[in-house]
Amino acid sequence: MPLLLASGLLTACVAGPERVSVPAEQASAVQIEQVDLARFWGDEVTPSLRSLIAQQYTQTRTAVRSGRRPSTAVNHVDFLAISGGGADGAFAAGYLTGWTERGNRPQFEVVTGVSTGALAAPFAFLGPDHDNELREVFTQYGDRDIYRNLGLIGVMGRGLYDIGPLRQLIGRYLTEKMVEEIAAQYRVGRRLLIQTTNIDAQRPVVWDLSAIAASARTDRREHMIDILLASAAIPAVFPPVRIDVRLDGQARQELHVDGGTVAQVFFAPPNIELSGYEKHYLGHARSRTLYLLRNGRLTPEYAETEETALGIARRSIETLIKYQAISDLMRLQLQTTAARGQLYYASIPDQFTLRPKSEFDRSYMQKLFAAGHEEGRLARWRKQPPLTPVQAAERRKPD
Repeated sequence: MPLLLASGLLTACVAGPERVSVPAEQASAVQIEQVDLARFWGDEVTPSLRSLIAQQYTQTRTAVRSGRRPSTAVNHVDFLAISGGGADGAFAAGYLTGWTERGNRPQFEVVTGVSTGALAAPFAFLGPDHDNELREVFTQYGDRDIYRNLGLIGVMGRGLYDIGPLRQLIGRYLTEKMVEEIAAQYRVGRRLLIQTTNIDAQRPVVWDLSAIAASARTDRREHMIDILLASAAIPAVFPPVRIDVRLDGQARQELHVDGGTVAQVFFAPPNIELSGYEKHYLGHARSRTLYLLRNGRLTPEYAETEETALGIARRSIETLIKYQAISDLMRLQLQTTAARGQLYYASIPDQFTLRPKSEFDRSYMQKLFAAGHEEGRLARWRKQPPLTPVQAAERRKPD
């Protein structure tokens, strides 16, 4: 009995204060204080999303006419989506810097990020001037800079690891100056979108981080950090992040976890029909290219599985994620084709055979960054996603 009592008290201590949640029937009615069009559901085309796109295209048209964006922006558009992948996020970071060195990296009108891809997305959004910070984030920090193991407290609480160090790391780079830069790009029609998972609703939420940056909130930077942290909060491993919302004037809290719980990579809900907006606001449909950086391998990786609960769970999750990534690629390929656009994707090459010795092995990340840099410098893109991981192995050569 004393042990059970101690266990109960420990659980109460680490679970955090009671949360005032959102009723199920009102999940779509919540508001984000002092931010218009801050987010939308990632799995359906909603009135909020339609309003967001209309506003974006109005800003784009105005920015082109005033010379704040090039005239080519009304004829062609480039998008970038960066996937999840933990330490493998060093691949996309390296690829982007290699792309800069190649000299033809475009300015993306929209950048999306999930999990580790969310942490890279602000740098990718602002362009090559932030390549040095991007390199630092994905090569100069390791396990102790990302999390602390909580031991028994973590097992009984909200997550195995405390990610206070990661919050501090995000805050070190997401400065007020950087927030202002993001806000300036929002005003000319560019968007920085981050996906989290509303674990109560079991649905993806896409946050317009650029709209939050441009808002009048005095805590806009802290709110952006919360969202980036939530997008990277691997369920059970890292604690979920509580996001403050308003419902009928009353304060409520949603619970958000890793955006990769729903999709490893995203761009927009299906049936969005961007060409209709373009014809209305820009006078004609634009040509479009979606570039996708997959922070992981698409091919099967044989490894003897440790016959423990943790070993089997880890291997099963790795397998699930691999197949989910293939499915996400196929979905985005279908969406892009339907929109008469072109999709290009890159993933960790088969030739890179190193494995990390820990969750965030700094030496591994440095070597993967270098490999990604070379892939980006050589522009090793592929066009047609594989149907299965085995087919990915058969399509090793760039298209």
